[in-house]
Amino acid sequence: MKKLLALMLAIMLLVAALPATAFAAGSKKVYVSSTGKGTLNLRAGPGYGYDVVGYVYHNNRVKTYEQSGDWIKVKRGKKVGWIKTIYVDGTTKALGEGFKAVNYATAVHADASTVSAVVGNITTADTVRVYYTENDMASVHVTDSGLSGWIPISAVGVTVQVVPDNPPDYSDTVYRTTASVLNLRAGAGTQYGVVAKLKRGTGCTVLDASGNWRKVKTFKGQVGWVSVNYLTKQATAKVTASVLNVRKGPGTNTAVLGGFKRGTRVTVMYTSGNWAYVTAKKLTGYVSLNYLVF
Repeated sequence: MKKLLALMLAIMLLVAALPATAFAAGSKKVYVSSTGKGTLNLRAGPGYGYDVVGYVYHNNRVKTYEQSGDWIKVKRGKKVGWIKTIYVDGTTKALGEGFKAVNYATAVHADASTVSAVVGNITTADTVRVYYTENDMASVHVTDSGLSGWIPISAVGVTVQVVPDNPPDYSDTVYRTTASVLNLRAGAGTQYGVVAKLKRGTGCTVLDASGNWRKVKTFKGQVGWVSVNYLTKQATAKVTASVLNVRKGPGTNTAVLGGFKRGTRVTVMYTSGNWAYVTAKKLTGYVSLNYLVF
């Protein structure tokens, strides 16, 4: 036992004796990952074997001092300790941005350790989104399967674009009205009575056709006939949710590709049930119609 303790002490002293290199001094931001809100252990020395002396959080600013291997000494408030350099050089920020390819097939673990329970597997055909990083492991969500767990950071590849499922040839193409005020009539012709007046930009879907007339239904539930001369494809709508998820397919079981903030104007191309296929700000996908105002 004494020999083992002496050996461990010798190893600790050897690590401590390794030359510390200068690191660009000043204020740096910590990135647990750009999509996460996690915490990171501050260690008493440059290694996972040292005691935890405090914590830093995602997006905290820290003062940097010296570097030993891939560890750096930092100060946050009154706490001083060591974290890995990847958390201050932007590496983990890059990990958290967008969807990532998978470098090699690997097990997905329940915790941030390769000895923790295996909850599934991924291959190079998968894409993942990174949420947290710790102990050289990344907490990920697998885009298509919905599996969540931890994989080695080395298995996380380059940023890739996840394309929404191609919309089928829906009859529910969305149109908008172009006249300043458009009469919505009871039948296909000007001889029919006006049942409502539609403002320019009113979104609707077409239910039937008769010559130059189209039977439409607005997103407020109004039904009637209008001249096709005053309809054009792709209506615009405004987002009412604080953040509206944009999904890969028309359902909550599909991957989230991003989000639109409240007030964002989106172009609506198709509907599928209670979902709309929209585009805005270089982001295209499906959103719930419940959070759109036309």
